Amino acid sequence: MNKNQKTKLETLKRKSRRKHLINELSYMTLPEPPFLEVEENQFFCQKVFTFLQSREHKSQIHGDNYLEHIEKSTQMLNEMVGRIKETPEQGRLLFFRDHEIEALLVNVDEVFHHLNQLLEQTKFLSGYGDFILIAEDFHFGLCIERTEYFYEFSFWGM
Repeated sequence: MNKNQKTKLETLKRKSRRKHLINELSYMTLPEPPFLEVEENQFFCQKVFTFLQSREHKSQIHGDNYLEHIEKSTQMLNEMVGRIKETPEQGRLLFFRDHEIEALLVNVDEVFHHLNQLLEQTKFLSGYGDFILIAEDFHFGLCIERTEYFYEFSFWGM
């Protein structure tokens, strides 16, 4: 298989994985188009992680093990969502997949309404992925990032 065929095959596989993700989220109304182009998606995710790395004032969430980190983080996230008064209409929710991270365009209110399901689908509850909901202009964000020994919770623009 030549390089061109491999690239085309990878593109088709990614489209299939994206379609599968959309099907998993059939209970939500997703804005059109929900996905960025592959290169844009990669650039956006890089910007997100660079931005998050530069943020100060993160709360550390400690526990005896990763399951306790997840439990405490979920509780903290649910409490925060209950206190938020104003949000942007849309944002990007990052989905950690086996092959890539997808920055899916979502309606923020729907994310809050379906939070527990989305924590499962973003692979946060299994300890595999972070929970990152961020406005495209970066003026709003709600994030729980995993580190080796604890989780970090940060939010802004609320």
